[in-house]
Amino acid sequence: MLDQETIDRLRELDADGHPVLSVYVGLRPEVGTLRELPARLKDLLDPLTETTESMAREDRMSLREDVRAVLGMTGRIAEDLGRGVAIFRCHAAGIDEYVSLPAPVRDRAIVESTPYLRPLEAMLSHLRRYGVVVVDRRKADIFRFYQGELEAWEEMAEEEIRKDNFAGWYGLEEHRVRNHADEVLQRHYRAVAARLAELWRSDDGFDLLIVGGHREHVDGLLEHLHPELRPLVAGTFTIDPRTMTPAMVEEAAEGVAAEWERRVAKEEVERLLDTARSGGEAVLGLAEVVPRVNQRAVDLLVVQAQTTRPGYRCRGCGYLALEADGVCPVCGGAMEQVPDVIDAVTEAVVAAGGSVHHVLGETDLAPYEVGAFLRFNIPTELTR
Repeated sequence: MLDQETIDRLRELDADGHPVLSVYVGLRPEVGTLRELPARLKDLLDPLTETTESMAREDRMSLREDVRAVLGMTGRIAEDLGRGVAIFRCHAAGIDEYVSLPAPVRDRAIVESTPYLRPLEAMLSHLRRYGVVVVDRRKADIFRFYQGELEAWEEMAEEEIRKDNFAGWYGLEEHRVRNHADEVLQRHYRAVAARLAELWRSDDGFDLLIVGGHREHVDGLLEHLHPELRPLVAGTFTIDPRTMTPAMVEEAAEGVAAEWERRVAKEEVERLLDTARSGGEAVLGLAEVVPRVNQRAVDLLVVQAQTTRPGYRCRGCGYLALEADGVCPVCGGAMEQVPDVIDAVTEAVVAAGGSVHHVLGETDLAPYEVGAFLRFNIPTELTR
């Protein structure tokens, strides 16, 4: 499981100055992903061999061995279909790390003196914790769902509810039993709703809620949810609590979570495109985003890039550019090449107090790779 402890451990790896190969591969569940994997890895890694000529012989041989090793890992990588992997290798320093990721990631291969961890940090910061409840007439099973894994949280049970269809003395007994059953059922919904609110407020609570069960009980519980919880309902699913298994609940929760992510990403991208195209405080594409990042004008960066884009950053002031003549136009410092300017942009936005959203599914942002909502708009000619 991806967690902060894993990232901290990777950050402490010491390559003793040798080059570290960091490879990220996204494995979407579509048909053909596995068939295309060997070619994708080759296209991703082949350009790295061009960078070895200026290296010392030991480093050059180490990197070539790392590339060869990753190209031979297609079978292992294929086991993470539908998600993603991160690989960190340095043959000369004995580094060989493989991390299964909970979601697809943008393909990239980076060679630096340390493991390249920004994608892991970005993914961890955006992973959502789901509370999942399956409600029935008599009980409710509550689960945690995080990074694609389901964990039982607790079970709530209510007293036996009698719903026999019979008539007592002039139907009075039937009426009494039915009223009692309805009262108990409503009390059960209120108790489950109250407990969900308590769990949400707890230190290890959840960000979003998924509700499952027979439709009548799902609707009954939704009616009693605390007003603050209702906007957090990511979706619902139908399942028979008497025959369900943890695997069935996990599959249903994963489907609801994926659909929620797609829907939210689509709505955000549509709003971004509409704002930018109408001349509002938003821009599209790296050529427009990078100058606004340098001006600290970006409030929210939205990223849907599938490949790495090299760029330049000033060693002194951090000024970013897609092209550079060697001297920073702001402070006159030296400009150094960065392997992926999109990640450099991401770091700069966060450092300036902005936010970053990574879009994993297909949306209309793909041709632009990135877009940004702005704190204030700067005419393009003033950003050059």
